[in-house]
Amino acid sequence: MTPAMNPATSGRIPREDLSQHRQRLLKAIAEVHGRGKFERPDLQADIEASSTVSDIVDSQAGVVKSLNSTTLLNGLVRDGYFDKTHQGGESPIVLYLEYDDSHDNYEVAPFGNLSKFHDLVFQILDSHNLSEAALGEVDMTDFNAVVDAVNRAVGHTVLVIVSETSEYKWNDDEAFETAFEHATAVQENN
Repeated sequence: MTPAMNPATSGRIPREDLSQHRQRLLKAIAEVHGRGKFERPDLQADIEASSTVSDIVDSQAGVVKSLNSTTLLNGLVRDGYFDKTHQGGESPIVLYLEYDDSHDNYEVAPFGNLSKFHDLVFQILDSHNLSEAALGEVDMTDFNAVVDAVNRAVGHTVLVIVSETSEYKWNDDEAFETAFEHATAVQENN
Protein backbone atom coordinates (compact mmCIF):
# COMPACT_ATOMS: atom_id res chain seq x y z
CA MET A 1 0.00 0.00 0.00
CA THR A 2 1.37 3.43 -0.92
CA PRO A 3 1.61 5.97 1.93
CA ALA A 4 -0.63 9.02 1.66
CA MET A 5 0.82 12.19 0.20
CA ASN A 6 0.94 15.19 2.47
CA PRO A 7 -0.61 18.23 0.75
CA ALA A 8 1.21 20.56 3.16
CA THR A 9 4.55 19.38 1.71
CA SER A 10 3.90 19.70 -2.02
CA GLY A 11 2.66 16.15 -2.38
CA ARG A 12 5.72 14.73 -0.63
CA ILE A 13 5.24 11.56 1.39
CA PRO A 14 5.98 12.37 5.05
CA ARG A 15 9.45 11.22 6.10
CA GLU A 16 8.09 9.00 8.86
CA ASP A 17 5.96 7.11 6.30
CA LEU A 18 9.01 6.19 4.18
CA SER A 19 10.69 2.81 4.53
CA GLN A 20 13.67 2.60 6.86
CA HIS A 21 15.95 2.22 3.81
CA ARG A 22 14.66 5.42 2.20
CA GLN A 23 14.91 7.36 5.48
CA ARG A 24 18.47 6.12 5.96
CA LEU A 25 19.42 7.12 2.41
CA LEU A 26 17.90 10.60 2.81
CA LYS A 27 19.94 11.22 5.96
CA ALA A 28 23.15 10.01 4.32
CA ILE A 29 22.64 12.19 1.23
CA ALA A 30 21.92 15.27 3.35
CA GLU A 31 25.08 14.55 5.34
CA VAL A 32 27.51 14.08 2.44
CA HIS A 33 26.06 16.28 -0.30
CA GLY A 34 24.15 19.05 1.39
CA ARG A 35 21.94 20.83 -1.10
CA GLY A 36 24.08 20.03 -4.14
CA LYS A 37 23.32 17.96 -7.24
CA PHE A 38 24.77 14.46 -7.41
CA GLU A 39 25.09 11.36 -9.56
CA ARG A 40 24.58 7.90 -8.07
CA PRO A 41 28.14 6.54 -8.55
CA ASP A 42 29.68 9.68 -7.00
CA LEU A 43 27.16 9.61 -4.16
CA GLN A 44 27.94 5.96 -3.48
CA ALA A 45 31.69 6.67 -3.34
CA ASP A 46 31.20 9.74 -1.12
CA ILE A 47 29.01 7.83 1.35
CA GLU A 48 31.48 4.95 1.45
CA ALA A 49 34.37 7.35 2.14
CA SER A 50 32.48 9.44 4.72
CA SER A 51 33.65 9.34 8.31
CA THR A 52 30.37 10.83 9.58
CA VAL A 53 27.61 8.82 7.90
CA SER A 54 28.05 5.98 10.39
CA ASP A 55 27.06 8.46 13.13
CA ILE A 56 23.59 9.00 11.61
CA VAL A 57 22.60 5.65 10.08
CA ASP A 58 22.51 2.15 11.49
CA SER A 59 24.39 0.66 8.52
CA GLN A 60 26.71 2.73 6.35
CA ALA A 61 27.53 -0.42 4.37
CA GLY A 62 23.79 -0.96 3.81
CA VAL A 63 23.42 2.54 2.37
CA VAL A 64 26.42 2.00 0.10
CA LYS A 65 25.02 -1.35 -1.09
CA SER A 66 21.58 0.20 -1.71
CA LEU A 67 23.23 2.54 -4.21
CA ASN A 68 24.38 -0.31 -6.47
CA SER A 69 21.26 0.62 -8.47
CA THR A 70 19.00 3.64 -8.76
CA THR A 71 15.94 1.90 -7.27
CA LEU A 72 15.85 3.81 -3.95
CA LEU A 73 16.82 7.12 -5.54
CA ASN A 74 14.08 6.82 -8.14
CA GLY A 75 11.65 5.90 -5.36
CA LEU A 76 12.60 9.10 -3.54
CA VAL A 77 11.90 11.01 -6.76
CA ARG A 78 8.39 9.52 -6.80
CA ASP A 79 8.05 10.27 -3.07
CA GLY A 80 8.69 13.97 -3.75
CA TYR A 81 12.17 14.38 -2.22
CA PHE A 82 14.31 14.58 -5.37
CA ASP A 83 14.07 15.69 -8.96
CA LYS A 84 15.95 13.79 -11.63
CA THR A 85 17.68 16.56 -13.59
CA HIS A 86 19.28 14.22 -16.13
CA GLN A 87 18.12 10.76 -17.17
CA GLY A 88 21.10 8.46 -17.61
CA GLY A 89 21.24 5.08 -19.24
CA GLU A 90 21.35 6.46 -22.76
CA SER A 91 23.54 4.67 -25.30
CA PRO A 92 25.12 2.04 -23.06
CA ILE A 93 28.22 0.25 -24.28
CA VAL A 94 30.07 -2.92 -23.31
CA LEU A 95 33.65 -1.95 -22.47
CA TYR A 96 36.66 -4.30 -22.46
CA LEU A 97 38.82 -3.20 -19.52
CA GLU A 98 41.99 -5.01 -20.66
CA TYR A 99 41.98 -3.74 -24.24
CA ASP A 100 45.46 -3.63 -25.74
CA ASP A 101 45.65 -1.93 -29.13
CA SER A 102 48.77 -3.93 -30.05
CA HIS A 103 46.77 -7.16 -30.38
CA ASP A 104 43.05 -6.51 -29.81
CA ASN A 105 40.64 -5.41 -32.52
CA TYR A 106 37.73 -4.33 -30.33
CA GLU A 107 37.53 -2.24 -27.15
CA VAL A 108 33.77 -1.56 -27.06
CA ALA A 109 30.53 -2.86 -28.45
CA PRO A 110 27.31 -0.85 -28.54
CA PHE A 111 24.71 -2.41 -26.26
CA GLY A 112 22.22 -4.12 -28.55
CA ASN A 113 24.60 -4.80 -31.44
CA LEU A 114 24.94 -8.60 -31.18
CA SER A 115 27.45 -8.95 -34.01
CA LYS A 116 29.99 -6.51 -32.54
CA PHE A 117 29.31 -7.81 -29.04
CA HIS A 118 30.03 -11.39 -30.10
CA ASP A 119 33.22 -10.27 -31.87
CA LEU A 120 34.34 -8.63 -28.61
CA VAL A 121 33.41 -11.69 -26.51
CA PHE A 122 35.25 -14.14 -28.79
CA GLN A 123 38.30 -11.85 -28.89
CA ILE A 124 38.43 -11.95 -25.08
CA LEU A 125 37.94 -15.71 -24.95
CA ASP A 126 40.73 -16.19 -27.50
CA SER A 127 43.11 -13.91 -25.60
CA HIS A 128 42.53 -15.98 -22.44
CA ASN A 129 42.80 -19.33 -24.28
CA LEU A 130 39.16 -20.14 -23.56
CA SER A 131 36.47 -21.57 -25.79
CA GLU A 132 32.81 -20.64 -25.96
CA ALA A 133 32.14 -23.71 -23.78
CA ALA A 134 33.72 -21.79 -20.86
CA LEU A 135 30.61 -19.59 -20.84
CA GLY A 136 28.35 -22.53 -20.02
CA GLU A 137 24.71 -22.55 -21.11
CA VAL A 138 24.41 -18.76 -21.31
CA ASP A 139 21.90 -17.18 -23.71
CA MET A 140 24.24 -15.43 -26.15
CA THR A 141 21.57 -12.81 -26.89
CA ASP A 142 21.41 -11.68 -23.22
CA PHE A 143 24.13 -9.03 -22.90
CA ASN A 144 24.08 -8.93 -19.09
CA ALA A 145 24.27 -12.72 -18.76
CA VAL A 146 27.11 -12.96 -21.29
CA VAL A 147 29.09 -10.20 -19.56
CA ASP A 148 28.71 -12.07 -16.25
CA ALA A 149 29.66 -15.39 -17.88
CA VAL A 150 32.77 -13.92 -19.54
CA ASN A 151 33.93 -12.33 -16.28
CA ARG A 152 33.41 -15.64 -14.43
CA ALA A 153 35.21 -17.64 -17.12
CA VAL A 154 38.20 -15.28 -17.11
CA GLY A 155 38.26 -15.14 -13.30
CA HIS A 156 38.04 -11.37 -12.91
CA THR A 157 36.20 -8.40 -14.38
CA VAL A 158 37.19 -7.76 -17.98
CA LEU A 159 33.82 -6.61 -19.36
CA VAL A 160 31.55 -3.91 -17.95
CA ILE A 161 28.43 -2.19 -19.21
CA VAL A 162 28.68 1.59 -18.96
CA SER A 163 26.38 4.47 -19.80
CA GLU A 164 25.67 8.02 -18.74
CA THR A 165 24.56 8.39 -15.15
CA SER A 166 21.40 10.07 -13.95
CA GLU A 167 21.72 13.31 -12.00
CA TYR A 168 19.54 14.20 -9.02
CA LYS A 169 18.86 17.26 -6.87
CA TRP A 170 16.65 17.98 -3.88
CA ASN A 171 13.07 18.73 -4.91
CA ASP A 172 13.09 21.90 -2.82
CA ASP A 173 14.61 23.41 0.34
CA GLU A 174 11.96 21.80 2.52
CA ALA A 175 12.84 18.31 1.29
CA PHE A 176 16.52 18.91 2.13
CA GLU A 177 15.73 20.47 5.49
CA THR A 178 13.50 17.53 6.46
CA ALA A 179 16.34 15.07 5.83
CA PHE A 180 19.05 17.31 7.31
CA GLU A 181 17.10 17.99 10.50
CA HIS A 182 16.49 14.27 10.98
CA ALA A 183 20.19 13.51 10.43
CA THR A 184 21.20 16.25 12.86
CA ALA A 185 18.77 14.99 15.51
CA VAL A 186 20.22 11.47 15.22
CA GLN A 187 23.79 12.84 15.58
CA GLU A 188 22.82 14.83 18.67
CA ASN A 189 21.28 11.73 20.27
CA ASN A 190 24.46 9.67 19.74
